Order: sequence, then C-alpha cells, then structure tokens
Amino acid sequence: MSANTEAFPGERQRLISERLAVHGRVIAADLATEFNVSEHSIRRDLGVLASAGMCKRVYGGAIALASDGPLTARIDHQPDRKRALGVAAAGLMSAGQHVFIDGGSTNLAIARAIDPRMPLTVTTNAPLIAVELMKLASVEVILLGGRLSPVAGSTYGFTTIQQLTHFNFDLCFLGACALDAVKGVTAFDMDVAEFKRAVVARSGMVAVAVINEKLASIAHYQVAGCEEVGALVVEHDAPGDRLDLFRDKVAQVVVAQPET
Repeated sequence: MSANTEAFPGERQRLISERLAVHGRVIAADLATEFNVSEHSIRRDLGVLASAGMCKRVYGGAIALASDGPLTARIDHQPDRKRALGVAAAGLMSAGQHVFIDGGSTNLAIARAIDPRMPLTVTTNAPLIAVELMKLASVEVILLGGRLSPVAGSTYGFTTIQQLTHFNFDLCFLGACALDAVKGVTAFDMDVAEFKRAVVARSGMVAVAVINEKLASIAHYQVAGCEEVGALVVEHDAPGDRLDLFRDKVAQVVVAQPET
C-alpha cells in the first residue's frame, strides 16, 4: 500500500473494515505499517468505524462488533453451513440426557440433526425448535414460556428465568450472538443475556456452535467466559488465526465436516 493511502481515509477505512470481517480484530501498529501512515491516522480511522458501529476500540487496535437480525431472516442465511454445524453439535448428545437448546438459527439446525432414535428430554425457549423436536418420537419436549423476542425467536425475562429453577441440564447449547477469546459469549440484549447466564448456571456442560462470522466478535452484554464453554463447535474452514485464540481457553473444539 502506497503512501497515497493517507490522502484517501475513506478507502483506508473500507480496507480496515474488510480486515475486521476476515480476521475479527486488527492491530493499529500493523495497519500503520501496512498502509504507510501514522498510528494516529489509524486510530482516527478506527474511531470512525467504531462510531459507525462496525467495531469496538480495544487497547492497541479494534475488534469486530457483531450484528444480528430477525430469526426469520437468519434461518435462510447459509443453511448448508449451519446444517454441518448442527450435525457436529448433535454428536455431543448422549441417550438419556436432559438437554437445553437455546434459540437461534444455528441451534435450530442442531435440533433438526438429532438422531430420531435417541431418547432425550429437551427443554427449549424457542417455539420453532420445539416444533422440530415434536417430530422426534423418542424426545420429550419442554417449552419455556415468557416474553418472545422476534430477533432471537425465543422467550426470555423474569417468567422464563423462574421456570429454569426447576431444571438441571446435563448439556446446553447456548445461542451466541458473538464469541471472543477474551470476552467470551456475549449478547445484544441485556435481558436475553441475563436469561442465558441463568441457563449456564443450571447446566453441567455448555456447548456453543458458531459460524465463522461470529468468531472473534463481541456484542454488548456479557453471558459467559470461554472457561465456562465445554465445547466450541466451528466450521471446517474456520480461520486458523481466530481459532487458535480459543484452543487454550475452551475445553474442547469440535470441527464440523463440510456437506458433500
């Protein structure tokens, strides 16, 4: 990159946003060298991107800020990739377990991948997931009530949390708006994050399945640290530089096989 990049901060910011999308984080000193500009210029660029909601400033650089949308839209986004994650995640279940499946499009794929012959009790706060589970003759289904989030497609709030006090889960599949090696699992809504924390507290093992875009990104509210994640399920082509950040922090990394 030539020194002329200094004259085109808009183009430089576009390139930085592309690196955030690919790598999840950027280091100001490295960008300054790459673009042949001062670190002050890079920090100014990162400030612009942060103000636009595209990243979060951290010491020495920035980290991607995740985004989310309605569940109805996300179900149709990258279905093949989510099916592969669902198959890999469903392999973590054992007969006779009481499993919690949180809302979310990837977790819907997990429900669809359950072996129909496996006897399970599955509790969920997601009506669409409950409908899928009803198709499995060997699965007892428990649906939690409460306020319904159109984004997550699941219930949350005081009523839903109160119902959790009646259960102890062998395994939970936690919906993750974003996942970062330092911040762990995060969510966009404060009340949804509170519900997810309550699920973690009632679970013997926590599993999180994420598409590549959610690795090394953060949302606004803390849910769980990486040390609380028993299994991280990732895509077969998860970027190695992102994945390496998690290998010493989560108990197990499961790599999904691509669909053939």
